[in-house]
Amino acid sequence: MSNPHEASSPHERVLAPADWTTGPVADLYSSYVAAAALSAAQELGLLDELAEQGKTSYGNGDHPDLDDGVVRTILRALHWAGVVVIEEDGPVLTGPRFAEAYAARGYFYWLVKGCGELFSIAPQVAKTENRVGDFYRRDMRAVAIGSRIIGEEEVERLFDQVLADRPPRKVADLGCGSGQRLIRIAGNHPEASGVGVDIARASVQLASESVADAGLADRITIHRGNVLELDPSPAFADVDTITCVFMGHDFWPYDSCVATLRALRAAFPRAERLLLCDVVRTTELPGPDTTVFTLGFEGVHALMGDYLPTLDEWRQAFTESGWECRTIHPTVTPPNGHFFELVPSAG
Repeated sequence: MSNPHEASSPHERVLAPADWTTGPVADLYSSYVAAAALSAAQELGLLDELAEQGKTSYGNGDHPDLDDGVVRTILRALHWAGVVVIEEDGPVLTGPRFAEAYAARGYFYWLVKGCGELFSIAPQVAKTENRVGDFYRRDMRAVAIGSRIIGEEEVERLFDQVLADRPPRKVADLGCGSGQRLIRIAGNHPEASGVGVDIARASVQLASESVADAGLADRITIHRGNVLELDPSPAFADVDTITCVFMGHDFWPYDSCVATLRALRAAFPRAERLLLCDVVRTTELPGPDTTVFTLGFEGVHALMGDYLPTLDEWRQAFTESGWECRTIHPTVTPPNGHFFELVPSAG
């Protein structure tokens, strides 16, 4: 008797429900829900509570302002992922994967809260006729917060190290996001001042609020502006150090990048260095060892229509635009990140 599941080609094979309702494909489905739950837990403060106390209540017992059913749903998804353990008639405890998930929380928040809508509209934005004007939306406040968390692990330590060796007088942070970099630099260097520039209204508001809350409004100013079209300004005239983190890919494609890098020398006439950190595009196919962030970062920018350069393309652009790359520091977090120390080329 022939096997009812056998067919002349894999595409004609009739699958029994047991072949796909559990297992790797079912896990893909549940992983989507767990990723959303992790992002939500980050915004609601549940992850920080678990990190500090090692436990939380199953439901809204500790959070009367939250819906009981929603909190339970978030925690159940995290229980499936091994991030928490829901004990019978007891508290919710950190699970075997909590430490990893907490370390990666910025990536999940950036992806789900910041950029999640892009993936849901992928069929629409795949059609070239729809890729005009403002054809997508991102939550730029969430992008700024997620990027700050992502950078805290390694990138900001690199900044602290480089700036400690040669303290800045005035720093301009391009794409300043939440403003936390400028706040930290001002805290580390009491004589330094700063200016932040960001095109997103939500980021400008967030950074301005953060600077005010830190009591640094007299030393740090935040401006809304397009980094790709900066003109000389009195606020920029005495800047000696330019920083730019996780937005350098917005300079591209190549001709635009070269023009922007050249324009920075004109907009900041006394700049002595440009400290730029960005994630570069990978060239190999994804596989079992693909790092966190890689598929999301490259996928989001493909959906938006942004070109992501390789490391070699960055080097070429630096040379042509009049910046000498003195040092390159590869980063593990974020994966495929590179921290460039640049100085204006002679002549």
